Amino acid sequence: MSQDNLHEVRELDDADLRLIDFARKLEEGSLDALEAAARQIITLTTSLLGLFLGILAFKDTPAFLQLIEIKLLGMSALGFFLAALFFALDVVLPREFTPQDLAAMHEMIVDLLRHKRIALKRAMFTFGIAALLLMLLVLDILLRA
Repeated sequence: MSQDNLHEVRELDDADLRLIDFARKLEEGSLDALEAAARQIITLTTSLLGLFLGILAFKDTPAFLQLIEIKLLGMSALGFFLAALFFALDVVLPREFTPQDLAAMHEMIVDLLRHKRIALKRAMFTFGIAALLLMLLVLDILLRA
């Protein structure tokens, strides 16, 4: 492509306008999808924390709670569940932005989406590890019974 063609200006056609509209809707939907996923992780985490605490909170301290591997699995799972909860909360917490112009608004949206994506990835990763540890904990307890 020659240098002259790089600076050629043309009027937007219907396909261009549809593409711009689609990109706008995709950007708006992306923010909603990130926050919905984070809310789902929050719900799952709090539910599994209830299950987790139910497994470990017995009235007459069972013998398996004296084992170091059960304690380590339990502490690790609890730590990862709490980390997942905090990362997911970071996605849904509102932020204060006061952009002054269109360029600042665009930069704000890009930064906001990047921040929420990173926090959601962290939440998903830590939730996955916590769920795996909880599964190992339950299997260990069941195999000992």
